[in-house]
Amino acid sequence: MDASPPGAAPDRTYRQQYLFAFVPQGELVSHVRSEALPAEAARLPAILEAWKGLQPRVEEIARREAGEADRVEVQPLPAEIADQVAGYAAAPQFRPGVWKLPIRFGMVEVDRLVAAQRHVNLDFVEALAARLPPRPTPSEVAAVCLAPQSQPDAVRHLELAAHTHAFSSANSDLRFLGSFQRPARARDGDLLPAGGVPAAALVSFIGYGSAGVNVFEAGGRIVLANGFHRVFALRRLGVRRVPAVIQMVRDPELEFPPAVVQLPREYLLQAPRPVLMRDFLDPAYSIELRIRARFKMVLVDIQLGQHDLPT
Repeated sequence: MDASPPGAAPDRTYRQQYLFAFVPQGELVSHVRSEALPAEAARLPAILEAWKGLQPRVEEIARREAGEADRVEVQPLPAEIADQVAGYAAAPQFRPGVWKLPIRFGMVEVDRLVAAQRHVNLDFVEALAARLPPRPTPSEVAAVCLAPQSQPDAVRHLELAAHTHAFSSANSDLRFLGSFQRPARARDGDLLPAGGVPAAALVSFIGYGSAGVNVFEAGGRIVLANGFHRVFALRRLGVRRVPAVIQMVRDPELEFPPAVVQLPREYLLQAPRPVLMRDFLDPAYSIELRIRARFKMVLVDIQLGQHDLPT
């Protein structure tokens, strides 16, 4: 579908499954108008009629399945992948200092996972599934869910001005990973565009989050924090339990993030029947949209302050 004006470059797009039945009407209208191609807006009247028709069913699910999220099951890792997961756990991405909370590994039931997302990149999911056999083995599932990322997606860099750098990637997980100070090294002087004698270095990292599928365990609920598309792709292949890094939340007010993928903590942990991963498997609850592709950009702007201070 090409909705670009004559002479304009065609939009880069992807196919999106949007769980429209469970979102407020205003959010639905805003999403279609701002995220999808302009041609999709012509479908809004029909989409809204379908949304209204589904609301009695959604309300009945909320009433009948209250507490369903609190019945999620977590099982120990099976012996056949225990050594494999232990090898992944030894990687730097899984060292204790990476996680702000205590962690453990376990087999998490997919269908009762609380989902913090409302949409699926179908092109990405199908590319993931194409790399797997129709019936993946436990070892193959463990590799998809927990193997450290060995070849991260390419990152583009543009120096916008002195001390201002833009980094971009097609992977929306691109993020600022932090900075640290170290003593200057002899070869650092060769890198200085204006010369000088370096005495200290400030090193910053741009990259991606830990690759492992991870969840928050708070009370009786398990909230999916990372790896949504991998979990969804595996569930469509019939996988009902996945190995995950489980972040154990003891005090939700202090330890659970205020929001996960823009959904507030109160909804994820307190709604009697929040959206679950299994809701994405019922085609009646979703529509397919053509969405504009986006790049993620991280802007690093170093602010300098140089002052003479008394000793």
